[in-house]
Amino acid sequence: MVFLFFACNSSKSKTDLSDYKINYEGLLDTIIPHFAKDHDTIPKALKFSPKYKFYYDLQKQERNYQWMHYAEADNGFSYFLLKRDESSIKRDKFIAICGRFKRLENGRIDSSSYEEIFWTWKMKEDELKEKALVLFEKAIANRSLDDYTPEKSKDEWIEFPGNGVFYDKASQTWKTKSIQ
Repeated sequence: MVFLFFACNSSKSKTDLSDYKINYEGLLDTIIPHFAKDHDTIPKALKFSPKYKFYYDLQKQERNYQWMHYAEADNGFSYFLLKRDESSIKRDKFIAICGRFKRLENGRIDSSSYEEIFWTWKMKEDELKEKALVLFEKAIANRSLDDYTPEKSKDEWIEFPGNGVFYDKASQTWKTKSIQ
């Protein structure tokens, strides 16, 4: 009930896509190599090459990536929230991916600043919209998401980070903490 109240009373101006004059398709084309499934024939060092755009365009169609929210925060970061189809028997489940990046003076994305903040568990669209907005608002306010990790929320909000999975900014990938 609390997250419903928060979602209903959140500020439209912070997250509504219409508030920003952004080429969202172009932006998705730029960031999708970060989180799309890697292809065996595409070397990691070349995955951002325009030569492989066809593969990421195919990923966009197959996984039906859609924008949920976007915000430009006071800390210099631009935050995004996307949803995509996830496999399910009824084809009615989705996940959300939240991340952020900074822009260069010319408006392009500073790829070295790119990082992912969270991925949600797969869930039905109505539930995802409510929960993802709560998480997104916390992310752009730089508030802790610890209460929503799998360890504390019984696998109902965030899939990772959590359970030993963390985002490594240096390699820009999700990794698992090694047990020693």
